[in-house]
Formats: sequence, structure tokens, C-alpha cells
Amino acid sequence: MKPYWQQETLYFDAKTYFDALLQDIQQAKSSLVLETYIFNNDAIGKTIIKALKQAAGRGVSIRVLMDGIGSYDDEEQIANELEGTSIDVRIFRPLPWRFSLHRRGLLQGKWHQKLSNFFWRINKRNHRKLCIIDNRIAWVGSFNITQDHFGNDGNSWKDLAARVCDDNVQKLQQSFDQIWQRVDTKRRYPRVRGFFSNHSILLRMEKNASLIQLIDSAKTRVWITNAYFSPSFTLLKALKRAHAIGVSVRIVVPEKSDLFFFPALSSTYYADLLKAGVQIFEYQGKILHEKSMLIDNCAIVGSTNLNYRSFLHDLELDVLLNHPKTIHDMEKNFLDALEHSREITAPYLSRYPLLLRIIGWLSRLLRYWL
Repeated sequence: MKPYWQQETLYFDAKTYFDALLQDIQQAKSSLVLETYIFNNDAIGKTIIKALKQAAGRGVSIRVLMDGIGSYDDEEQIANELEGTSIDVRIFRPLPWRFSLHRRGLLQGKWHQKLSNFFWRINKRNHRKLCIIDNRIAWVGSFNITQDHFGNDGNSWKDLAARVCDDNVQKLQQSFDQIWQRVDTKRRYPRVRGFFSNHSILLRMEKNASLIQLIDSAKTRVWITNAYFSPSFTLLKALKRAHAIGVSVRIVVPEKSDLFFFPALSSTYYADLLKAGVQIFEYQGKILHEKSMLIDNCAIVGSTNLNYRSFLHDLELDVLLNHPKTIHDMEKNFLDALEHSREITAPYLSRYPLLLRIIGWLSRLLRYWL
């Protein structure tokens, strides 16, 4: 298979990820874009802010895009500080009562049109994590700009990100530009090699269909690690079809989550999948926040959760990877996760606490918004 990218590197923990990202920011020469769901003004946030301001001082053109809900706590303070050094900052759909942020919003029209548009699309958020440096290097994955990923007592969350280097990064830059320029495009774009984006209705439909197509074409394995597992009916059917033809279908989900109810919600899908022969594992210990898939010898790494929010509402971004070392590292990462997981079986499921089952099924009623 032809390589998707000239260079691919994986990062599995917060320290190595942020150290390497900061090094790239410090070496930026001409341009930098940073897109994130959460940007907190905590220890790691302050470190990133300092590096961005220093890059701007060197003459690097910088744009930062934060989500209006994900970055709610600190978005105005961060925006004010960054804009003081000529960095351009925008907020993806700030909440309507944050009047001081409206000028940085991505909604067009007069105030009443913005207000109407906001309430019509309040559930549509920008969940992408992207940093592009000099139009040549791109960072994509599950890391927000927050100290939370370091966990408690140095026990960092289980995350995953990829650094790719290629001329094709320019296509990633174009996807960012379309969001930044408030382009709600309805025309079809040619299929892009190496990544999935869903920033238009057609691209969203194409991305969801492409994922099902990849699963349906699997010959040996579909190994999934995902923080928020509440799959669509179409995805459930695809996973069961894959197992029926002899594909190894394994799913790792968290035993505990930063969203306390999500493991209970995920558990409502277990019985159906177990009956079909799919293996399910609950990762124990630290928080699992990773979003990845290994389908034969193709890896998918990015921000997409296997839930209705990602399928129907949020803006997401994932890269496809296929270098032999990448696939080897993904295999090791997955097998290591199994070593720290409990396999879910039908007898274990029958002993699942009643209260958690109730929480799970109540959450399932709201799955289209979660």
C-alpha cells in the first residue's frame, strides 16, 4: 500500500506529546495554526501560550481557534493575552451571553441572526485537535490543551496523537481555512488521501460511509480503542458483519471516564456485541481518552469518538497511517491496553450493578446528543 505520509510518528502520553509539540512550535518559521476543543489557562496552557507568543515575536503568522463550550472557562482571558502579541484568535460558536466574544465568533449576520443560528446549532461543536506548522508538519489526535491529560500523581491519561509530515499537510490547512473563513460549504470536495474531515454535510456523510467501507473490507482485524463508545446502528452491524466472516473484532473502552456516565452507556451495547462474538475489554486504571482504530494494516488516529456526537454533530479530524513501524507500534499499544483491561463476558455482564444499568439505559435515551 502506498504510504499516506512521508513521515509518521505516534505519541502515547502527555509528556512526550507536549514536549515534542513545543519543540516544533519553537522551531516554527513562517506560519502556525492551532485548533482545539479545550484550551485551559493552566500549567500546560500557559506553556503553550508562552511558546506561541515567542513565535509571534519571531514574525510567525499565528491563528488560534477554540471551541466556545470546550474552552468556556478561560477562552476570553487566553484570547486577550494572545491578541496582545498580534496572534489572531477566533472562538467557534461562543455562547450567546458572552457578548464580549461575539466579535471573535464564527457566526455570520446581524446579532439576531447569530443568536438564532447559535440556538439552531448549539449542539454542533468543534471537537478537532490540530496544529499545523509551516504548512508542512501537522499534529492530530486526542490531546486538548489542558493539564488534565497529565492526570493525578503523574498517572497520565491514555491518549494518542500523530505527527505527520508531507506536502499533503496543505490539504489539512485548507480544511482549517474553510472553518476559519466561516465557509459552510455544501459542494462536494474530492476525496483527500490521508485524513478524514467532516466540516461539511457531504464530507460528514462521506467520512461515516468510508469508515463502514473500511470495516467491511477488513480481512484480518478491526481493533478499536475509544473513550466514548455509543455506536450507531450502522456501525454495530458492520462490526458484527466483520466478525461473521472471521475478522478479529476487539473493542477497548474505559472502565472509568472523565464523563462518569459514559461507561454505563457503553455497557448497554455489550450484550448485543457479545452475542455476535465481538470481544469487549474495559481498560482499568487511568483515564482512557484515546480514539484509534487498527483495520488490517491501516491505522486511524484522531479526535473522533464512536458516538452520535461525532457521527452527527461535532467537527472531527482523523489521519490515516500505514507505515510499517506505525502499524507495529499501534499493535503493541493495543496489546498493552489488553494487558491492563478486563474482558467483558456474558456472566460478568449479568452481575453488572443495577444502578449502573439504569444510568446506562437512561443515558441511551439521550444518545443522539451525547
